[in-house]
Amino acid sequence: MSFSKRTKLSLAQLLNLQNYQTINLLLEKYSLPSTCMNINDLKDILTNVNHDIFPIIHEVIATPKSLKDNVISKISFNERFDDLKKCLLLDGYKIEKNHLIRIEPIIDGIRPVEDDLISIIELTSLYQKKDIIKFINESADAFKQSPPDYNGCLSKIRLSLETIVRNIANEVDGNNDKWGTSLNKLVKNNFFEKKEEESIAATYTFISDGSHLPLGFTDEEYARFGRNLILSVCYYIIKKYHNQDKNIFSFL
Repeated sequence: MSFSKRTKLSLAQLLNLQNYQTINLLLEKYSLPSTCMNINDLKDILTNVNHDIFPIIHEVIATPKSLKDNVISKISFNERFDDLKKCLLLDGYKIEKNHLIRIEPIIDGIRPVEDDLISIIELTSLYQKKDIIKFINESADAFKQSPPDYNGCLSKIRLSLETIVRNIANEVDGNNDKWGTSLNKLVKNNFFEKKEEESIAATYTFISDGSHLPLGFTDEEYARFGRNLILSVCYYIIKKYHNQDKNIFSFL
């Protein structure tokens, strides 16, 4: 199973409430390096791409009472456990009766789209790439906060998409045009085909219309769905921008 870096760091924060003898015993149980002395050691072990952390997440979810009994501050444990639950939800997993349930198809061995998206953004020359990554993270923070800000979650992720399009369009003539103008400019300069522009614009508009929830969706479900949808569109655009030969674009 694939978990985002955010989820792995959340797990590290939760486990860090335990003493390191307990942590190392848990790591050893599942054949992971059991030489943790501080939070940085724990972070490095859990975020290592070669380490399968599903068994640890499974045990943490299955035995929260035992872990909670080991800590002095029950409030801190509850806060960290709730954060892990929300991170898992963003990854497409739900906790039900101390079991981890997939709520959408996930391909084993494939990194979450958000992690790949951020990695590629960091490699680009987009002049607002730090802001784009900040908007993506702020969207997740809004989803996870208590109480959750679902409108903030969707507005921040839309802003990341808008900023990506406007940054790429800026390379045409240096103008910082608005969303619609920038999108159209990329069609005129052969970055997008017309059908791509229409699909991207329709997705943006669909997520922008927050007045009515689709039938059968809760606020939480819709926010997660909308965020994942925009992330996928962002990934498509960034992948296309980063991978294609820039010489084929008249403005690059």
